Amino acid sequence: GAVIRCTHNRPAASAGSRFPAQLYPGHPHNFTPLRPVPTGWNSTDRALRDVAWESRFDLMERRIEPRYAAECVGTPRREMQEGMIGGIRVRPVQNPYVRLKAAMKYRLNTWQSRNWKQWSPNLSHVRGGRRRYRIPQDIAPYKDELGEWHPPRLSGRYKADVEKQYLMNSLPWVWSNDYYNQRLHIWDWEPRGLKRWYKKHWRKAQVDEALKRADEMIEDYRKERRQAKRLSW
Repeated sequence: GAVIRCTHNRPAASAGSRFPAQLYPGHPHNFTPLRPVPTGWNSTDRALRDVAWESRFDLMERRIEPRYAAECVGTPRREMQEGMIGGIRVRPVQNPYVRLKAAMKYRLNTWQSRNWKQWSPNLSHVRGGRRRYRIPQDIAPYKDELGEWHPPRLSGRYKADVEKQYLMNSLPWVWSNDYYNQRLHIWDWEPRGLKRWYKKHWRKAQVDEALKRADEMIEDYRKERRQAKRLSW
């Protein structure tokens, strides 16, 4: 599909940022290709294989505050189109069309971690707590003044809640260990077969490849053996 530049994708003027507009509406990444795009790839293929290359702190400026609306009318309900390219969801987004039940209203009205007006990606509350934690310092092991290591101040349970807050604000979880070194896409993996298949056919492919340069290999072998002979003078 066509790439459209929209003015509402850049940070607000009051934020003091001069970051340019994004290429994809509401997406924290910029899918400008840094290498030649393979033949036959469309925007969906590029988005699914996109790797992070921008600074974490620049991405944090592209936060989109969560909004809530009434449920959509009709069956079947149409999916939230933000974060979708070609009918395929390429990133998680906050779904605004939800039915706010009593338990959810309580969390939104009481929990500081759900106070989106004052939410910050660098200082976050967790669940119903009142204490603010520094991100990412408090989700990583730390060393005290005596040089001894201690586990993170935030356990995995509360770290997952902070990650959920990032996703609800349309931000990727930039503090994952493999954020800049992501795994190869599953469609790009080398095909795997049965052992009896690749033992026989892989060996045959090796022999065929070696036969193409048989003359060169024979000449190299003769030179090697000739140089290995003991000197007779």
